[in-house]
Amino acid sequence: MKKIITSIIALVTALLSVSCDNADFGDTNVNPNDPSIANTASLLTGAERSLSPVLNAVEPLCYVQYITNGQYPKETIYDVINFEYTANYVSILNNLQTVININQNTATAASALGNGSNNNQIAVAMILKAYVFQHITDRWGMVPYSQALQVAAVQFPKFDTQEEIYNGLFKDIDNAVALIDAGAGPKGDVIFTVKATQMSEWKRFANTLKMTMALRLSNRFPGAGGYAATKFIEAMNAGTIASNVQNITFPYITDEAYDNPWEDRFETRTDYLLSEPFVNMLIGTGTNLAPQDPRLAKFAEKSTNGGIYKGGVTSSVGNLTVADYSFITNTIIKNKTASSFFYTYAQVNFAKAEAASLGWISGSAASLYTEAVKASMAQWGVTTAEADAYILQFPYIDIKSIAYQKHIALFMQGYEGWNEWRRFGANAITLRVPIGAIGSTIIPQRQAYGANVKTLNSLNYNIAVAAQGPDRMETKVWWAN
Repeated sequence: MKKIITSIIALVTALLSVSCDNADFGDTNVNPNDPSIANTASLLTGAERSLSPVLNAVEPLCYVQYITNGQYPKETIYDVINFEYTANYVSILNNLQTVININQNTATAASALGNGSNNNQIAVAMILKAYVFQHITDRWGMVPYSQALQVAAVQFPKFDTQEEIYNGLFKDIDNAVALIDAGAGPKGDVIFTVKATQMSEWKRFANTLKMTMALRLSNRFPGAGGYAATKFIEAMNAGTIASNVQNITFPYITDEAYDNPWEDRFETRTDYLLSEPFVNMLIGTGTNLAPQDPRLAKFAEKSTNGGIYKGGVTSSVGNLTVADYSFITNTIIKNKTASSFFYTYAQVNFAKAEAASLGWISGSAASLYTEAVKASMAQWGVTTAEADAYILQFPYIDIKSIAYQKHIALFMQGYEGWNEWRRFGANAITLRVPIGAIGSTIIPQRQAYGANVKTLNSLNYNIAVAAQGPDRMETKVWWAN
């Protein structure tokens, strides 16, 4: 890796004490012309650039066996159990909260106007905060939320339950969308760069995020007309992704500091292979030269030795002769500017298909399922004829059809794929724990807290563990099946 990731441990205790309340701190002793006032455009850019590890993490791709290690089994066997969440607060949430504070503070708001309307800057920061907080709670479970980000007021923030966090995030998203005005969108935004459509794109992002969150609560609130269904319908009616053209992606550039991290990984280590379970799933009734699922040719390269599609084993033994196996497609691992995905049209259609099957919305689950599979095929460059032929072999039957196809569609969207596998539970595809796994006795259900939080906020850490269960990878998060 040519990128250097800096961890600022000294700031952890302070930054984990920031409140999510978007309070106006007044204008006492604040000089709007003071050069020490942070540039909101730079803060937004920094926060967005720091999302790359969220979108390109190796671990969740290994948890649900899209990929596996080559010669050096690590993530495949869960070699790391404890993960620090502090970088999400330090590098992302703190920047976003500062953008909000500067634009809300009557003494500094005027100085920020050069970077977009105050309301639009606040709205974008709030939407991204909601995205990051959902990501954090979905990985660890209970985390600081309501008392997070208030340096002066709370030194040791409590851990909120996931239900409390989700309830708060729904409100945050609604409030953010309501703030959006006709003024200029924020400068420093590297996700949506076309000014004419920037804020409409952020509305779509917010609504798609809300829809995803609502469906994630389907096990807790399954009923039609219930809490999750209501939030889902609100998001759908407000406008989500409506075509592959509107897929929400994270762009990369050729600059080594901001290029595709998968290309960087393969500059220094030829390692990550498609896994045997995933490759065999896509080969189906076809062959290792002509797989049943045409997406395999888009996801992977044929092996150097033999020229076939072959997945690596998921075990501590490893795959010593990597040339015998299929690597991730060169369009990703050898392309500095290959984008990552936040959300796709296929995801939205699978969500609608499931909502229809639950009775949350009107419409045909089968038709929406078909549209979702077609969207996934088109996203990866499969022809319409190939997609139609494939769908004839995999028609909609029930929720398991959605779980199966959604798993495939979420390839390279690691955390989303893992989240959905955990949510589908018994309806998800069957995965076996890798032989020689050392971090968990089952497919991981969460990531354990890191050492910093145990040391710096031990009282609240212990309260959280007592409430949600042992701090292990086997403990299910609140919304999981």
